[in-house]
Amino acid sequence: MKKSHIFAALALCCALHCEAADEPTPPNIVALDTNKIEYLPYDAGRMKFIASSEQTNGRYTVMELVEMPGYKTGWHRHPDADESFYVLEGTLTIKLVDKVYQLPAGSYVLIPRQTPHGQGNFTSSPVRLICTFTPGGFDHFFRDRIELDKTVKRSDPQFAKRFDELRAKHRNHVEILGEWSP
Repeated sequence: MKKSHIFAALALCCALHCEAADEPTPPNIVALDTNKIEYLPYDAGRMKFIASSEQTNGRYTVMELVEMPGYKTGWHRHPDADESFYVLEGTLTIKLVDKVYQLPAGSYVLIPRQTPHGQGNFTSSPVRLICTFTPGGFDHFFRDRIELDKTVKRSDPQFAKRFDELRAKHRNHVEILGEWSP
């Protein structure tokens, strides 16, 4: 995907979310070359923090995720945040309430807060996407996932227990509702 498309996607995501925020403190300006941000490994693949909740005064979070084949989230919802995805490469499968979408590169989806959903990569290639949360804060969950991945891999029998503890710690950002299938 062309670099101009990536920056256009970031601008779209940020514009949609910044307008929706009702907090009086404006976000800090975030202008950067995302090619200079290093990928960090986590249990689903790797990621970059593009705009953290600290950088935006809590108004939004923007991350680039690369989810590996076979990765799938639990069925969940975000109690107090809207989430969006812009697919840069590959195909993201997402189930929203009771409908499944196959989202190829160039696709965008906005998931309003409280909407049950799950996403995954059911292809043989990685899927790369921009993920935005409004308001911000969910980046703290991902920072903890990066730390967890340093000590326990997804294939380790202890991973499920430790990951459940991590989700409980961040229950104000994500509520697990169970499992799902496409």
